[in-house]
Amino acid sequence: MRTLAAALALALVTAVGITAPVAAAQTSTAKVVIIVGATHGATAGYRANADAAYAEAIKYTARVTKVYSPNATWAKVKAATTGANIVIYFGHGNGWPSPYTYDPAYTTKDGFGLNYDLNGDGVTTDYENKYYGEPSMALLGLAPNAIVMLHNLCYAAGNSEPGGAAPTVSVARQRIDNYAAGFLKGNAEAVLADGHMGPAAYLRSMFTTGQSILDVWRSAPNFHNHVSSFASTRSAGYTAYSDPDTATAGYYRALVTKAGLTTTAITKAVGDTGADPTALVVPGRASTTTPTTPTALTAPAGLLTLPDGTRLKTVAIATAATATSPAIVQVTGLDDPSISGLVSAATLAPRDSKAPVLIGIDTGSGRFSPNGDGRSDAQTIGGSFSEPVNWTLAIKNAAGTVVKTAAGANSISINVVWDGLVAGVAVPDGTYTWAASGTDSWQNGVATGTGSIVVDTAGPNVSAISPDGSTLSVFSPNGDGAADTTSTAVTVSEAGTILGRVAAADGTTVRTWTTTGVAGPNAVSWDGRSNSGAYVPDGDYVLHFAARDAAGNSGSGKSRPVRVIRFLSAVKSSVKVFYPQDNDAYAKTATLSFAVSKPVTATWTIRNAAGTIVATKLAGVAVAAGTQTWVWNGTSNDGTALPRGVYTSYVHTTDGTLAIAHTAKVEMNAFAIVTSTSAPTRGGRMTITATSAEALSTSVRLYVTQPGYATWAVTMTKVDSRVSKATITLKSGGSAGKVSLKVWARDAAAISQSTIRVLPLS
Repeated sequence: MRTLAAALALALVTAVGITAPVAAAQTSTAKVVIIVGATHGATAGYRANADAAYAEAIKYTARVTKVYSPNATWAKVKAATTGANIVIYFGHGNGWPSPYTYDPAYTTKDGFGLNYDLNGDGVTTDYENKYYGEPSMALLGLAPNAIVMLHNLCYAAGNSEPGGAAPTVSVARQRIDNYAAGFLKGNAEAVLADGHMGPAAYLRSMFTTGQSILDVWRSAPNFHNHVSSFASTRSAGYTAYSDPDTATAGYYRALVTKAGLTTTAITKAVGDTGADPTALVVPGRASTTTPTTPTALTAPAGLLTLPDGTRLKTVAIATAATATSPAIVQVTGLDDPSISGLVSAATLAPRDSKAPVLIGIDTGSGRFSPNGDGRSDAQTIGGSFSEPVNWTLAIKNAAGTVVKTAAGANSISINVVWDGLVAGVAVPDGTYTWAASGTDSWQNGVATGTGSIVVDTAGPNVSAISPDGSTLSVFSPNGDGAADTTSTAVTVSEAGTILGRVAAADGTTVRTWTTTGVAGPNAVSWDGRSNSGAYVPDGDYVLHFAARDAAGNSGSGKSRPVRVIRFLSAVKSSVKVFYPQDNDAYAKTATLSFAVSKPVTATWTIRNAAGTIVATKLAGVAVAAGTQTWVWNGTSNDGTALPRGVYTSYVHTTDGTLAIAHTAKVEMNAFAIVTSTSAPTRGGRMTITATSAEALSTSVRLYVTQPGYATWAVTMTKVDSRVSKATITLKSGGSAGKVSLKVWARDAAAISQSTIRVLPLS
């Protein structure tokens, strides 16, 4: 026991400080860095987009830093992003796969395009950029639980450059996975890419809601509900999500993260809330202690006499500190509510005065099926607190009835596994809510978190397949590029996994696979290989398709027959176009060919555009294994020259049991003309590509004739020695009807030649 004195030595008095109270709802201290890279003519627009992001972020945290071109050098970006919780980047994206040179180290790929003095004049501009790739991003040193947001980039969300070829699903997924890898190495916990929408809506959700970052992404205004996911191959433990514009195209939204990352973990940078502060917090918490410096003055009357270590709530400052006296503090007992009175601030040790925070929530997919089938039979709810707490968790059904409770003591984490049973009986399907709360040992407040999980025991059905089971599809998986795979459109009722199985004629399973599916139609292909990777023997097979949802449930499936025939391959022409009609020395023939891997009986004909046979090479002739060739000069069997047009080399073969036919196109014309549209419109743009049959001595000209206008012409751009291309805008006036496209040039002998294509014009 001791007396709490008010009059202490001056050295002790001046050493005691008191801080302002801690607000119950804290303003975020998250560090946000907004970067605008050197993006040539687009930079000014990106700076405006970045300013809009700044205006949103500054509402919630004072720690917002701009690093804009022309000052966004690597050194400045690296310094600014160290310890950042949110990094936002606008600028060029250079990802992989792409049309450019592959770099196995990704030195210039999957990162930032920043300012660099390329011409050595000592000045950086919007038009001088250098790509800093994955190795540089790995050095960023971001804060724990940081997120990187990539906006309007090429490649980052799986997308191509404007005007580039649309990516396949495989290419888009590789781009998403690769672009995130460096940032995750640099301590990010999530990488979000959005090719069209700015960051404001995402920021608002991250600063004002408590939910998983996956839910933030799913609830964005531009969410398309075409989500598919896959395990990252570049970053172990992470899952990549894609939400294209349609089920299989328009890859402009992606997220790579771990399921447990929450908005609170990103934006409430609270640190260890259980640490004792360096100065007394009022209101707050404290414990009594004996001053280490002896008192020199008599203590004022009326102060409480309490043993060392008594835990108190500091309520208010009763008397402010002076130059010679410490503050007098009104207190109440934390453990003993009968304690109430005044003590000297000099005899109080500051204690933990911050409320705990639930900074991480993880419910995985949030769906499970307690039906005893061994798949997703239980649901785990996990969480992390900012300090050790005594916690409780309750799960309720839609009526508000508690169906599960759990509790823990002095723990920094929650890990509750619910089997979906009440009194041994599975609960009904539906949505269940959970609420978690935690209180620290100093009773500073309650950390709370809520969420929902879904009990789902109903399996999704395959509602349709195309081709359906009434059609026998024949394909030839032999690597020649023709009909090497067979594709099935599998329509399912909800997103999840599509299960594929191939059975031989005797019912033996030769191949199984799974693929991510979206609600609606999904393209699923089989390449004719078994589970060992070898091609299956020729013969009949059955493709079986079923669906499984996120909770592991399966419904009814569908199947269809296919036939594998591999012995015919490489039906082709040596040229795309040849031109015997002008009777000169150039492009007089085309060499047609095919190959068989075993002896067969073959019929080989030429057919015109109407499908009529105009020439025959083989008619039910036995041929040995190997390659057959036909040097065709464009005539019929009786030697009559055939007119210009597109012809088909048609090969039919049979081994006596199985039969298959393949074809190859060849055109007889001065030029083969391909247009970007078959239905042009007045005022519309179109691209014309012309392949010449013969070597040329002049540039290629395109003559355009449309109703109401005189013929006009452009010189086509040379792509290579035989291919030229032009993009034109048709006249917007005149009338509908037909547009004539005439491609003209002179051959190597200076002889004029041309081809005309006529299309309907609207």
